Amino acid sequence: MGRDLLRYSIVFFWTYALIFGVKVRTWVQLKTNAYMPIVMLALIMICSILSSDICQASTHHKAHKSKRHSFQDANPASAVDSIVEKLLTEIEERPIRSQTQNDSSEKLMIEAEPNKNSWLRQIYSANLVEASKLTALLSDKLLQRRIFEHYLAAKSDHFLLHTIGLKEFLLKHHLVDPEGQLIPDTDNFEEALAQEFPNGFIVRPALGVAPLERNHGLFATNDGFLKEIFRPRNSLYQASTLHVKIKSHIINAVASGEAIILQEDFTSSYQSKQRIKLKLYERIRLHSFENKIVESAIPDLWVLKRNFEVGSEQIKSVEAFVQEFLDALPVSLTTRQAWGIDVALLDNGEIKILDVVTNHGAAIGEHVEERVHRLFQAA
Repeated sequence: MGRDLLRYSIVFFWTYALIFGVKVRTWVQLKTNAYMPIVMLALIMICSILSSDICQASTHHKAHKSKRHSFQDANPASAVDSIVEKLLTEIEERPIRSQTQNDSSEKLMIEAEPNKNSWLRQIYSANLVEASKLTALLSDKLLQRRIFEHYLAAKSDHFLLHTIGLKEFLLKHHLVDPEGQLIPDTDNFEEALAQEFPNGFIVRPALGVAPLERNHGLFATNDGFLKEIFRPRNSLYQASTLHVKIKSHIINAVASGEAIILQEDFTSSYQSKQRIKLKLYERIRLHSFENKIVESAIPDLWVLKRNFEVGSEQIKSVEAFVQEFLDALPVSLTTRQAWGIDVALLDNGEIKILDVVTNHGAAIGEHVEERVHRLFQAA
């Protein structure tokens, strides 16, 4: 402020001196040649000071603009897309198990009880399921969704829930300032959520299941989520992590780089400023091996009953829906994969895939530390 006052005072002085000089010339009849040096000196001083101000303002504007651009360009979505591209290349190059058996007339028979544990135990013991870094990364819900989205294309929304990383969401809707701090405007935040998720949303860990997670994610209500994220040093987001790829403790590696995701809540109807009305639904767990579902499982063991009875015809419709989903994926992705697929069946017959659970890159029963060391020691 002091330097600006001094600068403006100098400009005022030389401007007044210039005017005063013109008047003096008329009084004392100075010659033009004697007057011009004074005029030129005054003009040079004024232009120099004004040019300095303009240059400083331009430099400050460019620096601020550059900072803003670098802030916007460092988008977590671009980092996720980069990882997805690498995984897609790896998937396309995966050897297909069935190709090595086409020339053989021998059939591999698996005998198992019609329940989840028996089935998984048998296929893992027969070394039919891949335990690798790829299958570990596929455990990340955000990476998994993007990979499925690539292959399903226009059918993605038919099968899957809309999913976005928390940091990606904050940047997309301009909810953080250039330093990464949350902008303290809950109304704007709620409007962004309603725009991104017209049917409501849930908050979930990107990888695994949190101890406090329930059917409605980490928070029973939207208000609970907003209260937590705007709390100083909250458990969901800190400015210092905005452009940092977060490592998952479950697989001891970086997957999508997001710790928290926001996901469409298929089981609720949402209107801004109004109470969420829950729909009646059943959560059904199916199992698949490669590109086929395991049919005719015992419903009592694989259906979590809550609101209404699920009959055999409904089970068949859910199995057909999941089989259609698997058929849309390339064999190079599903080969040597055993998935647990959680499906929401609404009381009006609508169906949506909630989760595709992988093995986190582990052979069944393998100790976590041994698995991590084997898979990621070279990463």
